[in-house]
Amino acid sequence: MSLSNLTSRPALPSDTEQLDTFRTQFSEDGRIDVPWGYIANGVGTVVAERDRNIIGATVATAAVIVDFLKNPNASGADIISSVLLGERTLTYMAQRNGIVAAYCAIPSHLTEYLSMVKRCGYQETFSNCVVLRRPLAKELL
Repeated sequence: MSLSNLTSRPALPSDTEQLDTFRTQFSEDGRIDVPWGYIANGVGTVVAERDRNIIGATVATAAVIVDFLKNPNASGADIISSVLLGERTLTYMAQRNGIVAAYCAIPSHLTEYLSMVKRCGYQETFSNCVVLRRPLAKELL
C-alpha cells in the first residue's frame, strides 16, 4: 500500500457516471447504495486519485444511529412506546440538522424486537454484513 502521489478531492457532479460504474461492478461482492447521491446536504464523498485517475471514492452519510436501553421489568407496550417516542424525537431533531438516514442495529436472534422495529418503518438494508464502529470522539468508558 502506497500513499505516495495519492490525492484526494471532493466528488464533482462530473464524477457521477464513473462512480456509478464502480458501484455496479462491485455488486457481485456486495451492495453500495447512494440513495441521496454523492453530493448533497448530509452526504459527503471524497475521491482518491493517482495521476488524475480515480482509484476509488468514500461516501459518508450523516446518520442517526439508534440504540435503546430498556428496563427489563417494563411492559411490552411501554417499551415500544418509549422506543417510538425517543426515536421519533431524535430523528426529528436530526432531520432539522441535515441528517439523511437513521440506522438501528439489532442482533439477529432478537426476532420479536426486529419485527417491532420493522413495523415502525425500518427496513433490512445490509443482510449478511457485519456492523463496525469507529469512534470519532473520545469515549467516556
